[in-house]
Amino acid sequence: MEIRAAKAGDEKGMINLFKKLDSESKFMMMEPGERKISEEEQANRIKSFSESAEKLLAVAIVNSKVVGFIIAYCGHANRTRHSAYMVIGVEKAYWRKGVGRSLIEFMENWAKASYVHRIELTVVESNLAARALYKKCGYIEEGVKRDSLKVDGSYVNEIYMAKLI
Repeated sequence: MEIRAAKAGDEKGMINLFKKLDSESKFMMMEPGERKISEEEQANRIKSFSESAEKLLAVAIVNSKVVGFIIAYCGHANRTRHSAYMVIGVEKAYWRKGVGRSLIEFMENWAKASYVHRIELTVVESNLAARALYKKCGYIEEGVKRDSLKVDGSYVNEIYMAKLI
C-alpha cells in the first residue's frame, strides 16, 4: 500500500473510487449517481490542492488502484487557520486492513507540518466502525449534529469528533 498526495494522473482512479463509495456505503455524502465530475474537473481539483499549503488531498494506492482518499482543509480566517476539517473514504473491500488508519496518519503528519492544532470531522452516528477507528486514533466525540442528513427517507445524526495535535 502506498499513501501519498494525489497527483496528476490520479483523476480517473479517484472518480472510480467516488462512484464505488457512493454506491456501496450509506455513510458518504453523495448518493449513487449524484456526483457529477469529469476527469478534467477532478484534475483541476487535484492541482488546486497540490498548490495550496492550507489543504491536502491524499490517496491510498493498492496494486496501482486508488482504494481510499483523505481530504483536509484549514479555516480561512485568522481565528480558524489552526483548525482543519477532514473527510475520508475507503473502498469497502479494504475496510479493517489499515488503509483508513494509514490515511489518517499521513494527514496528521501533514497537519503537524502545517501548524494545525485541531483536526475535526463528522461521522454518521450509526457508523460504529469508523467511530471506533477515530477513537483509536485519538479523536474525541464532542457533540451531536441532530438530523443532519437524510438517508433513504430517514433523518440521521452525525457525531462531531476532534483531536488536538
